[in-house]
Formats: sequence, C-alpha cells, structure tokens
Amino acid sequence: MKTSDISDKAVCEAVAQYQASRKPAPFPYETLAKQFNCPEKVAYRALERAERHGLIEYGVSLRTGWLTEKGEALLSS
Repeated sequence: MKTSDISDKAVCEAVAQYQASRKPAPFPYETLAKQFNCPEKVAYRALERAERHGLIEYGVSLRTGWLTEKGEALLSS
C-alpha cells in the first residue's frame, strides 16, 4: 500500500466525517488506515498531501484539520 493509493477525495471524506462526528471519534488518518488496510503512517502522509494540495487546513494539529473551499468542492463533484 502506497500513499498514492489513497485518493484526495477519500481524505476529504474522512476529514468531513471527523468534523461531523461527536468527539471523541477516530481521527481521519485512523479512519483511512482502517478503510485502506494500511499503516497509519501511510494514511497520515495522505493527509499531508491533501494539505499541500490546498484541500484541508489546520490550526494546531493536522489530524484535527478541516476542509477548505477547494476540499468541499472536491466532495461536491
């Protein structure tokens, strides 16, 4: 399993799911690791890639990030 196997859309879906859930909930990288049966490190790298692409942003921690307008647009398409 490689980071490139996890699409930006899947990352955005996991971030949206985390933001919509009652806390404590699995962090987006934990959700992706389970969904794609990959190490959490690989899933976290997918989050970093989505942030570089401008799809998510965050304050203190990437694992609690939120979607940008660009990320929301990707989910809508």
